[in-house]
Amino acid sequence: MMRFDPFREIEELTQRMDRAFGGAVSGQVARLAPPVDVHEDEGGLELTLDLPGVQPDDIQIEAENQTLTVQAKRGYSRSEGRTAHRVERAYGTFSRTFSVPAKYDLTKVEADFDHGTLTLRVPRSEAAQKRSVQVRTGGQLGAPKTVEAGQDIPVAETQGA
Repeated sequence: MMRFDPFREIEELTQRMDRAFGGAVSGQVARLAPPVDVHEDEGGLELTLDLPGVQPDDIQIEAENQTLTVQAKRGYSRSEGRTAHRVERAYGTFSRTFSVPAKYDLTKVEADFDHGTLTLRVPRSEAAQKRSVQVRTGGQLGAPKTVEAGQDIPVAETQGA
């Protein structure tokens, strides 16, 4: 589950303004937020971004301070002697930034790019993995119990005599 990102709203507004006023304004390159699907399972997060027409060498992924940033560029090439009557496809810099909870390990991000789709996998950190803990009773080991890291475990209070 991703937290609310106020900058995403600003990025989407900027993208709408760029579309309304014909793309880049005053010589600046348009910044576009590519659509993304975010899924989570026991193994971690999977983010899938659409980057049509982008070359793998034009993708940059950075992970730092619980933030994952994806940037990609798709340039518009205008040939001499050729008139563009309509340009509706997005050109410029594609950029998305994600706040990733600390229970995921950004040092082990894996990225695959296939037919314009970038898939990022962010595994759970070792500290957040489920573990089986054996409980001793009277010096004997009992049946293992699975405990999720970070889960509140009720502690029985003992009354003094």
